[in-house]
Amino acid sequence: MNVFGQRQHPEKFIPMCIKRIRDGEAITIHSDETKTIPGSRHYIHAEDVSDALLFLLSRDTIVETGNYGGAKCPKFNIVGAEELNNLQLAQIIADVQGKELKYEMVDFHSTRPGHDLRYALSGEKMKKMGWEPQNIRDRIHEVVEWTLANERWIKL
Repeated sequence: MNVFGQRQHPEKFIPMCIKRIRDGEAITIHSDETKTIPGSRHYIHAEDVSDALLFLLSRDTIVETGNYGGAKCPKFNIVGAEELNNLQLAQIIADVQGKELKYEMVDFHSTRPGHDLRYALSGEKMKKMGWEPQNIRDRIHEVVEWTLANERWIKL
């Protein structure tokens, strides 16, 4: 899934959105060929990824039988709390800043074959084991506030 957090490279979507929205610039939203359906992801904060790994490593045993698809152990999806499309994400970032979102939907898939419009996995196994990531909207709020207070991280 798409991992984000403080100090992420400014070319990535979230820091780029923070900067462009702050500066009143338009955001490019990758969409389907009709330019009506934005791409979506399960965004997850880097601290939630590390928390999930510590959760798995701290377990005495993981009892699971079955086919591991050629692997020698079970697989775990570390997934963000909710799937957000890129337009929703950009709007959340704009809302945190109290700014208007200016955007353009662009058919990115046709010009870049192999680009996935949607990345989504199930995090049910981890949830049943007792682990869930923190609220994505709270995490985005934290990153926006931190980035605006440390703007050297969004200079290209």
